[in-house]
Amino acid sequence: MLDIKYIREKAEELKQNIFNRHLDPKVCDVDKLLLLDARKIQLDQELDKLREARNRLADQLKDEKARTPQLIEEGKKIKDGIKVLEEELSGVLKDWQNLMDWMPNITSPLMPIGEDSSGNIEFKVWPEKNPRPKFKFEPKHYHDLMVNLDLVDMEKAAKNSGTRFYYLKNETVLLQFALFNHAIQKLVKKGFTPITTPDLVRYRPLYGTGYFPSESSAIYKMFDEDKMEEKEALYLVGTSEQAIVAYHADEVLDLDDDHPLRYVGYSECFRSEAGSWGKDTKGIKRVHQFSKVEMIYFTTPETSEKYMHEALTIEEEILQDLGLPYHVIDMCSGDVGMATYRKYDTEVWLPSQQEYCETMSNSDLAAYHSHRLNIKFHDKKTGEKRYVHTISATAITNTRPILAIVDNNQNPDGSVTIPETLREYVGKEKITPKS
Repeated sequence: MLDIKYIREKAEELKQNIFNRHLDPKVCDVDKLLLLDARKIQLDQELDKLREARNRLADQLKDEKARTPQLIEEGKKIKDGIKVLEEELSGVLKDWQNLMDWMPNITSPLMPIGEDSSGNIEFKVWPEKNPRPKFKFEPKHYHDLMVNLDLVDMEKAAKNSGTRFYYLKNETVLLQFALFNHAIQKLVKKGFTPITTPDLVRYRPLYGTGYFPSESSAIYKMFDEDKMEEKEALYLVGTSEQAIVAYHADEVLDLDDDHPLRYVGYSECFRSEAGSWGKDTKGIKRVHQFSKVEMIYFTTPETSEKYMHEALTIEEEILQDLGLPYHVIDMCSGDVGMATYRKYDTEVWLPSQQEYCETMSNSDLAAYHSHRLNIKFHDKKTGEKRYVHTISATAITNTRPILAIVDNNQNPDGSVTIPETLREYVGKEKITPKS
């Protein structure tokens, strides 16, 4: 959430930001918000005057001799006037808050301006030499390989759960936990605190991390007739970020420029994939449920960019450990969420499809989360309590890294070579067809 003081002072800057993000100005209506804000201030002032008058009158009426019919009638008028203004203020506040919730985060001056993914900028590739390895044979689609090697079953998952669900089997189960173990151990050694989170949260964590209201269609809501009110209902998390950031709601944290709070979180992730009908229907690239290890930072405002780059370095380390070719793209203004201040995506090359596949994201959210969840830190330099900045970055997931390993490490005989880093966890060098 933006500070209303910023909106009052920088209205034109905010309008340009909305334009750059290609958001609907009728939904993100800055002018209407400012009108409501002005009326809210006016109503507050009028109510303060009436309440002062009510209090003065109440003091006068304590003296029974002063209880004249005129004063009693004046008291009723003041009471009625307060009621009318309070009812109007309630409606204004509701509309004001709704518009505040649709105001996007400020945007980094370094973020590219663009309409959609075509405006994203590639700024790093690995390996620098031969970044898109070529096979001496025609590579097979990762899903065909996984089916042939008995590593996945989506047909039976569809019977029991519907489309975009899957059973992982045999070596892919071992690969999944090998990936998580490798990433978590690496991050713990770097000073991250490991944490697991609830898979169900209430409204506030989702609102606080910017998923409500703008991304509510992506969230699964649990059906409970006794708790159908929005604020009481439970929702399946789309990422551990939602629960970890909310973990420190309404707190004043102990951190400074050199000592951010770092968490490595594990959770299941649930996505409705609304609007993705017909996209990536083959295989486990786009699914309703997956597992993820996430990096979360709480930093000072002055250092969030620094730690965003630290997170990117870690993401690259993990992919290089796996030997997976990738590139990093600087996401443009029209291809990021409303809460994003700056974002990098890391995408792995899939030789069978001759395209990159998004595997990791890394977002600096600035103070957007902390304003919504009231998370501050004590600035030891000034003695003030200030809003923290948050960063959310993928360490590893189970689905896309696994499909990337299968796609990149396939052999002419249909086997798949396991990355050397993971062999101690899986217990073999190759995945071969079952006899």
